[in-house]
Amino acid sequence: MGFDGKNIISLKSVCKSFGKNEVLKNVSLDVSKGETLVVLGKSGTGKSVILQCIIGLMKPDSGIVEVFGKNIFEMPPAEFLNFRKRTGFLFQSGALYDSMSIRENLEFPLIRHFNPGRDVLNEKVTKSLDEVGLLKSIDKMPSELSGGMKKRAGLARTLILEPEILLYDEPTTGLDPATSRDISRLIRSVQKERNMTSVVVTHDMECVRMTADRIAVLKDGAFTVTGIPEEIMKAEDEYVKSFFN
Repeated sequence: MGFDGKNIISLKSVCKSFGKNEVLKNVSLDVSKGETLVVLGKSGTGKSVILQCIIGLMKPDSGIVEVFGKNIFEMPPAEFLNFRKRTGFLFQSGALYDSMSIRENLEFPLIRHFNPGRDVLNEKVTKSLDEVGLLKSIDKMPSELSGGMKKRAGLARTLILEPEILLYDEPTTGLDPATSRDISRLIRSVQKERNMTSVVVTHDMECVRMTADRIAVLKDGAFTVTGIPEEIMKAEDEYVKSFFN
């Protein structure tokens, strides 16, 4: 089932607190189909909480989260499961299963959701690993991979279900500069090749420059400014300028 609207993701007046700590304060945001939106902000400003609300891992205290034109927290179980199949999430660590080989890690979501035959499994696993440049590591264990390779393997596992939306939580954290650039290029190429809608949460400025169609700057749980990179770079706000200087 496709989506015909312009905004594939919409957050409307979303608030989220943990005890007395108000993390998101009346946050509203739209993400257009096929664009890469980068949520930029310092640690602890609520960036990852936004992603968890979008994917349905965390329910806001108030406000609405719409994906594919529907409030995800009002979906019946079967519809919510279908929404989750269409929405990929790349965790900071890659979140691979340590006891499974890379091949088995990629096979797992396919078997769980579709249970295809061996030929289909092999074809899809090979294609996904080849797309992220990791085909030669297909039978290695996660413990044998570098940090950057684990990120690639996690991305391949996410891509294997062919999601329409991909959410990235600090995709370059803990990586050396060269590997960070490789991951950023990969994010961009995947988005272009698949016309995928992406939301990237990061404070890595090189990742921002390489991936963003549009930037939303988060400060103390609220967006201070949103716009295309050229506009954001010229902003007079001192907090925004601190990232680019």
